[in-house]
Amino acid sequence: MESEQPEFYVTNPRRAPRYGRFMFLGAVLGAIVGLLIVQFGPGAGYYAIGDVVTATLLTAVPVGIFLGALVALLLDRKSLKKSKKLD
Repeated sequence: MESEQPEFYVTNPRRAPRYGRFMFLGAVLGAIVGLLIVQFGPGAGYYAIGDVVTATLLTAVPVGIFLGALVALLLDRKSLKKSKKLD
């Protein structure tokens, strides 16, 4: 009987960001910024608050999602550059 030698693989794990979490955080931050703009912005008090909040959130949340995804993409690119390719 031959004794089997265990196989060892050298790996180099990289830490990739989780896009969904970054996009969710961007949406939350976009909503907070949107609400702050409604509350303290230059047009505060001129229009019905419900209409302004809806319009602002419909703009701020997608922008926040986009910026969160962009940050995650940039961090992912940075992690790819840091990881060394093993041959």
